[in-house]
Amino acid sequence: MPRNVDPVDTSGLRQNFCLIFGIICAAWISNGERTVYDKVFMRLRFVLILMFAVVVATAIGAPLSLEEAAQMARERAPMVRIAGEQVHEAAARAAQARAAFLPMVRLNSGYTTSDNAVNVFMFALNQGEFQLAGDLNNPDRADNFQATAQVAINLFNGGRDWAIWRAARAAARGSDFARQATEDEIILGVTRAYLGLLTAQEFVRASETAVNAYASTEQVMTSRVNNGTALKTDLLNVQVEKAQAEERLLQSRNALALAKEGLRLAIGLDSLSVSEFQLLDEVKLSEPGAVAPAMRPEVAARDAFADAARREYRAAWGGLMPSVSAFASVDHYKGWEFDGSNNSWTAGLTLSWSVFDGFLTSSTIKEKRARMRAAEEGARLARLQTSVELTSAANSLKEATERVAVMQRAVALAGEGADLTRQRFEQGLVLTSHVIDAENNLVQAEVGLAQAKADRLIAIATLRRALSLPILGGSSR
Repeated sequence: MPRNVDPVDTSGLRQNFCLIFGIICAAWISNGERTVYDKVFMRLRFVLILMFAVVVATAIGAPLSLEEAAQMARERAPMVRIAGEQVHEAAARAAQARAAFLPMVRLNSGYTTSDNAVNVFMFALNQGEFQLAGDLNNPDRADNFQATAQVAINLFNGGRDWAIWRAARAAARGSDFARQATEDEIILGVTRAYLGLLTAQEFVRASETAVNAYASTEQVMTSRVNNGTALKTDLLNVQVEKAQAEERLLQSRNALALAKEGLRLAIGLDSLSVSEFQLLDEVKLSEPGAVAPAMRPEVAARDAFADAARREYRAAWGGLMPSVSAFASVDHYKGWEFDGSNNSWTAGLTLSWSVFDGFLTSSTIKEKRARMRAAEEGARLARLQTSVELTSAANSLKEATERVAVMQRAVALAGEGADLTRQRFEQGLVLTSHVIDAENNLVQAEVGLAQAKADRLIAIATLRRALSLPILGGSSR
């Protein structure tokens, strides 16, 4: 009975079609050459079209690798993009906090006209044109143009600005570490989804092989029943097993379709147009050497956020201190009714101290203290979780490696047993039920081996993440 029957691969047909189409187009363009000039450029076009056809054929036939899927997730996954925007947001908040240490400069201007006694009096004073002559209670209309340049800076506010700035910087660092943690989580999710898809492919291949095996057995039993050398009940048993194998094939194909959708979701694609993927044995992940705790980005992010909470708590205490600021301004006045102009300047210091604010500051201090303690416990929890993840990942890799070895032996034994059972069945020495059991054992062993290989690769990826190593290899952060 035939074994190891793979689905039809049409990538080679598509490649050949693209190459033949490119050659035909190039030959058609080169037809009708006349001058030497035309021949040179037509041949150049021929080479370019042929090169394009080769590139297209290669791109069409190339399967989507795990590394390519991970790179697409780095660029397209919504969670990675959200984390990146959160980093930009945190950096902008840090820049806003830094603005407290820089002077604020404002420019103002305006034009006013009035016959109000007070306004006319102020216009005349500012323009340097005040005179006691005339009716001061009912003056004529006057106008005034004023241009002002102001500068102000905070000198002291109990350390609040400094603490807020340090808190914003710590939060920005935490957001960057959180982005790294999110990217690692997405890559690990893509790895799981991709390996799940490859496992589903192996399930489909095993199911197709089982269906073909039962179909071959059915032909043999049909011939024997027709010749009167076998009972019809044996044929019916084979047909029942074949129908069940076909049902499993339908289920495995549906699982493969769902696995593709899971990969599409993990990558963040609106549609997954790729239909070719690597084989499970083609995926290689390097097993890490020494297993030693390392600083995970999740822990670093929690530490940074806890540091930001401590800075905010310090800033809240600054609300009990006075604040001192300096200011200066330059004014220019111009009037056309008085036909005068004048300049003036102002400078000074401002001291402000909130003596009683309805317990607002004390309540803020309590709030920031509680948030600080919660952030510190969150950092401690992250350390505990990552330590457990490291131990669990190391144990899972050890278990998966042992499972692969066991299932490889099981496949070898099941394959040998199935071959012997088929030979004896063809000689009429065993019953149909023995063949059915042998085929089921072989299929289950092959499926178990595929699952064990995928679990081992996932365990390697999980352990690399737990060790803060690049999940798919490459240079470290």
